[in-house]
Amino acid sequence: MGQRNLVVISSPELAKEVLHTQGVEFGSRTRNVVFDIFTGKGQDMVFTVYGEHWRKMRRIMTVPFFTNKVVQQYRHGWEDEAASVVEDVKKNPEAATNGIVLRRRLQLMMYNNMYRIMFDRRFESEDDPLFVKLKALNGERSRLAQSFEYNYGDFIPILRPFLRGYLKLCKEVKEIRLQLFRDHFLEERKKLASTKRTDNNALKCAIDHILDAQRKGEINEDNVLYIVENINVAGKIVGFFSSLLPLDLKISAEPKVNLVKGQN
Repeated sequence: MGQRNLVVISSPELAKEVLHTQGVEFGSRTRNVVFDIFTGKGQDMVFTVYGEHWRKMRRIMTVPFFTNKVVQQYRHGWEDEAASVVEDVKKNPEAATNGIVLRRRLQLMMYNNMYRIMFDRRFESEDDPLFVKLKALNGERSRLAQSFEYNYGDFIPILRPFLRGYLKLCKEVKEIRLQLFRDHFLEERKKLASTKRTDNNALKCAIDHILDAQRKGEINEDNVLYIVENINVAGKIVGFFSSLLPLDLKISAEPKVNLVKGQN
């Protein structure tokens, strides 16, 4: 029916050979027909072919995301988001009686942490219309990418014509998501950037660094969009782990609020 060749590395010596010595040859991440749609055939960072483009994307992403300066710049914002969770729990009358399900509020906190770094933006509540739409689209993207409904097309190429409807849906979801990123985040940030200085000292959030790289011709607009796509997926994965909390897990405001923030 179909096959896939796999090699299991089971010794430290071979692991070093594959991951370090021959890292260039083995560094690329395997894609499939669905991930090709959602990443523009590797125009992002996560699924791009390991090589010059990946190194360029890594360099662009390091400064706004992966330095100690970024941690220090945003730590107070992260602490504020955690404090907001505590305050929302304390203000909710259900928390003092029946208890509340904390999972959805934690997901909002994670999105706000991510979007403060990326766009200097946050969502006011779980009912924020843009947050609701974004969360739904990210969830649909993850469902389509991780579904078993299309895997047979990778193993048995002759059956790929039966995936047309599924792939059409993937393309539609991709276009809607990218348009949302473009309209509600990228264009608004570009307008704001046009009213202030564009030197390094004026760069305020991650997307400013990324747009600056685009202006210099290092990457194109599609690369920018797929970087945003990657960051959203990363946030969705973190949100996924919050969803692993038992559905009936509840917390009461007094005195267990310290489970959210405090000595515990």
